[in-house]
Amino acid sequence: MNITLDYLRGRRVWLVKNFCVWGSYSAIDFIFICSETRTNSKRIIFNRFDLGGYAQEVIFSSLYDFKGNQLPQSIKSPKVVTLPKNETICMVTEENDNGFKIVQKSGSVENGLVDLLIMEMG
Repeated sequence: MNITLDYLRGRRVWLVKNFCVWGSYSAIDFIFICSETRTNSKRIIFNRFDLGGYAQEVIFSSLYDFKGNQLPQSIKSPKVVTLPKNETICMVTEENDNGFKIVQKSGSVENGLVDLLIMEMG
């Protein structure tokens, strides 16, 4: 047996076709502190805002591959690759065992359309 071939064939791979990306890229992660003083109390407020948009959160179990098979609920150490189908730039910003976050470039005129190649690396 070929060890390299066994290694490559032992990993699970899915192709999800024609995935629409509507989430927009957040250019700035804004952190701020402010204080509030009232007659009886004083407090300091620490907060965080994303300026520019919201990421589209996707759960693996909500996707179907090109053969119509539902993806598993959890994928160990996933890697998600976007294969563009139109001019809108799309990228994956975060991946975890249950899903991922995907965004399109801020200011895009139309939604992104991509094929997703999802590979189990773990």
